[in-house]
Amino acid sequence: MNDMCKDSILIDVLAMGTGEILRELDGNTPSTGLCDSFEERVALTDRDFVVDKLVEKRFEELPEPY
Repeated sequence: MNDMCKDSILIDVLAMGTGEILRELDGNTPSTGLCDSFEERVALTDRDFVVDKLVEKRFEELPEPY
């Protein structure tokens, strides 16, 4: 059951742009960190890493039982 939930979340996350994923992971607050701009941050991001991170975040936020 958990795998089905994660697969469903993954489909939604994969449809998002990298910038959208970063914004959601950051709590929708703009942050550039070590980069000069948000666009640079998006360009330097490992997309697979942030996709996995957002899937886990959304899965953990699901109300039980899932």
